[in-house]
Formats: sequence, structure tokens, C-alpha cells
Amino acid sequence: MKPVRGGPVGDLLCRVVVETPVKLSGSQKELLGQLQESLEDDAKRHSPRETSWFDAMRDFVDRLTK
Repeated sequence: MKPVRGGPVGDLLCRVVVETPVKLSGSQKELLGQLQESLEDDAKRHSPRETSWFDAMRDFVDRLTK
């Protein structure tokens, strides 16, 4: 990544902390269930691991030919 004040380009190291909720209330569990159901309808769009390398290449070629 290019530094703001100039200088050589280097790596950007990031630390990502993901916190998952625990001890959910009944209404919170219901809302998460609704979210899960809505995502299942279009799972490929929301999960990059659902597509194979071949699918990605086919989509790439399709975009080039359009």
C-alpha cells in the first residue's frame, strides 16, 4: 500500500477481530434465523466459497464476451 506521506510501497498488515454474540434473547435468535433464511435464497452471492475456480473463470469469460 502506498504511504500517505510518500516513500516506498509496502505491505498492509491488518488484524481483524470478529466477536460473535453469546447469550442471545429469544427475539435476537428469531431475527438471526430470519436473516439466515433470507441469505439461503441467494447463498452463492453471499458466500465466496460457494463458487469453484471453474465457475469464476466461466463468469470472467462471459463478462469479456458481453
